Amino acid sequence: MDYMRVNEINSSKDFMSLKEKWNELLQASQHTVFSTFEWLATWWKYFGHGRKLKLLTVEDHGEIIAIAPLMYSIHKILGLRRGIIEFIGTPDSDYNNFIITKRHSECLKMFIDHLYEAPENWECISLLDIPEKAECLQYLAQVSKTLKQVHQCPVLLLPSSYAEFLQNFNYNERRYFKRNMKRLERAFTVEFVDYSSPEKVNEGMHILFKLHQKRWQSKGFKGVFADSTTRNFHLELAKTFALKNWLCLYALRLSGGVAAVDYGFRYNSKYYGYLTGFDPEYAYYSVGNLLRLFAIRKFIQEGIAEFDFLRGAEEYKERWNAVPRWNYQAVITRKGKIATIQHWLYEHFWRQGNRLRYVLKIQ
Repeated sequence: MDYMRVNEINSSKDFMSLKEKWNELLQASQHTVFSTFEWLATWWKYFGHGRKLKLLTVEDHGEIIAIAPLMYSIHKILGLRRGIIEFIGTPDSDYNNFIITKRHSECLKMFIDHLYEAPENWECISLLDIPEKAECLQYLAQVSKTLKQVHQCPVLLLPSSYAEFLQNFNYNERRYFKRNMKRLERAFTVEFVDYSSPEKVNEGMHILFKLHQKRWQSKGFKGVFADSTTRNFHLELAKTFALKNWLCLYALRLSGGVAAVDYGFRYNSKYYGYLTGFDPEYAYYSVGNLLRLFAIRKFIQEGIAEFDFLRGAEEYKERWNAVPRWNYQAVITRKGKIATIQHWLYEHFWRQGNRLRYVLKIQ
C-alpha cells in the first residue's frame, strides 16, 4: 500500500467535482441506482443540512480507485446524543455500498483506519442496508461489533415473455387478475399512461404526491410527502432521472381520472419500485395490482430482468412470488468498555423510542 492514500472530502463543491470520476468508477464496481452520483448528490442537496460530509477516496499511484460515500451525523434519541458515521442517503436509500474497483480489502481497511483517526467524536460507524451480495460484507464481518440482517428486499425475477410470467401464478390467481380487469373495463375507459418523459414528469409527480398523501391520510397517517423538502427532493430527482431515461412513472387512468401511480427507477436491466400512490376510492378494483401488471408487461418487453420491491416484507409482495433477499447492517464501535456501554444504551433506547413512536403514530 506504499503508493495508496486516503483523501477526505468535506465540501459540497469538492463532492460535485467528482461526478465524472464517480460515474466512471461505478461502471467497474458492484452497485445499484442508489450509489449513483445523481441519487446521492441530490439527496445531499436536500438533506445534508446539519450533517458533515465525510466522503473518502483511495488513490493508487494518483488514480482514484475507491469511494466511501459517508457522512457524520448527531443522533438524539430520548436525551442520548451520539455521533454516528453512516452512508450518505441513510435512511432513504434502500441499498448502500462502497464503490471499489480493485484491491478491495486494502481499500476497506484504509477507510476504517482513517475513520478511527478522525477528529470527530463519533461513537459508532453504522453501515445500514448493505445488499447480501455485496463484496464488502466479508471484510466487515471481521471488523464489526455487529453484523446482522435488517431488511428484507423481495425481488421478482422476470422471464422472457409475459405469458411465461403469468404461468408463475395458479389458476385462481390468474382468474383474479382477469376478473378485476374485466370489472374495471366494464365500469371505466382504462388507460395506461407513461409520465416518465422530461415533458410529463412534473405533472406525473404531482399526481403521485396527491394520491400517496390521500391514501395515507385516509388511514390517519401523515404520509411520506407531507414534508415539502421530501417532495422537492423527489421532484428534482425524477426530473434528473427522466433526462437519463432512468425514471419509470406510470399511471392507471380511469375515464380521464388517475386512480393509481407507480414511481420507480430503471437501471442496469433492473426495476426498483420505490413508491406507489392510489386513490382509496378505487380500492375495490385492485387498481394498484392492475397497474403493476401493466408495468411488468412493459418491463418484460424492454428486457428488464428483475423487479425489485425494495425494503419491506409486506404481504402483497409475497403474492407476486418474489424471492427474498436481505440487507445487512454493520456496526463498528470505538474500543473500550465505555464505548461498549454507550453503544448498548443507545441501541436499547433507540428500540424503545421506535416503539414509542409507533404507539403515538408519530412518523
